[in-house]
Amino acid sequence: MKILYYYHDVCGLGDFYLLFPIFAALREKHKDDKITLLAREEIKDIAFNKDWFDNFLDTGHTDYPINQYDRVYNWDVQRLGITLFYPPKKHFWNIIASNYDVVLDRSKFSDIFKIELSDDEKQQVDQMLHHLVHNPCIVVHTGHTYKFPYGKTPDYEWWYKIISSLPNCNFFQVGTKKESPAGEPSRIFPDFEIQLPNCYDLRDKFSLRQIAYLIERTNTFVAIDSVVAHLSLHSNKKGIVVWGSSNVNTHGHEHNINLEAIRHCGKPHCIDLGGFLVKDDTNQNCCLLPENAKPDCWPLLDEVLHEIQTLIK
Repeated sequence: MKILYYYHDVCGLGDFYLLFPIFAALREKHKDDKITLLAREEIKDIAFNKDWFDNFLDTGHTDYPINQYDRVYNWDVQRLGITLFYPPKKHFWNIIASNYDVVLDRSKFSDIFKIELSDDEKQQVDQMLHHLVHNPCIVVHTGHTYKFPYGKTPDYEWWYKIISSLPNCNFFQVGTKKESPAGEPSRIFPDFEIQLPNCYDLRDKFSLRQIAYLIERTNTFVAIDSVVAHLSLHSNKKGIVVWGSSNVNTHGHEHNINLEAIRHCGKPHCIDLGGFLVKDDTNQNCCLLPENAKPDCWPLLDEVLHEIQTLIK
């Protein structure tokens, strides 16, 4: 049987990485079948050397030949209603596994989430760290308040105070500088640029596989709910994850310190959709909109700084 996995361009990198155990289970289910992954090029990079796919098609250079396959899996996980329809204490893996009728072997998770790098890729990271290891090294991923879905990150000043309060630590800012299309909410938006002497701008300089290795090699990390936080599964490195509109029970990991914001204004769209705002007047005052964000809703700086200090000792 010929099977196509379609991972839509609007779907997140983090969700694709979290699907690794599902792909492994389905490979067991379809041992003798030929599986093709249709996705953007950076998705292929995360799954480097994994044997769950026999072929790869780039969404930017294909005519979407769906009729050539006996079965198509559409991996648009938001269409499964993860935030809207499922109990908040049900984890992503359990939701997806039940939808695709597979059983996950959690004893194999450490191998499944391990990301392979070439020696050259590791050397690039190691060379950068070589002269900086005399001080604690911390990976940071800030996101941006205008990145869609909204409500996932504190504002620039919050991040600036965290980094400036620890001048003896080296912070490595990962993420992107890419601009989003004008006038549309987008998952592609430049992360905050934290301009401080102890903050090294690595946005767009390393691949996601190298970021996983960077997290492994440094003391800890501070991130929002994003692919960077999920990449800690590569090494189970303990870090701090700040949670806003998304749900820690659905996408969080027990090995991390998970700090939740007090966000919700009580409007149904805020609670149920986690930042996926509808185009009408029902939630124009929602606290997830960047212009309506409450300054006192995020974890206290002293609390975050205390947790960092415990992790870098």
